[in-house]
Amino acid sequence: MDNNGIRKLRENTMTQKLLKNIGEDRLKELWVRYGMYKSAELLSVELQEYISFSTMRYLSQIKNWQRPINKLSPLYTGYLAGNVDPSQFKHLIFPLEENKNEHNTISR
Repeated sequence: MDNNGIRKLRENTMTQKLLKNIGEDRLKELWVRYGMYKSAELLSVELQEYISFSTMRYLSQIKNWQRPINKLSPLYTGYLAGNVDPSQFKHLIFPLEENKNEHNTISR
């Protein structure tokens, strides 16, 4: 894959338009800060053109972007309880294993 992970390089796709007009750094910054749904919504308003959340998901997958997990997320709660396997969520950065039960310890 010579085209930065993109299989077929087409100039008129929304992915290519975003990379050309907004830039990868800004797109990654929005995705890390807001996630795929909210970043697509904000870009849609900014560009006055509909941007699908799946476009942001696609970009994050081909560029191997990662972001810290939201501490308010149900995934994080499941992770703390031991019900979520972090290896299935390669785009999320989970806290270190030793911090997993930090709020479950009781001071005596």
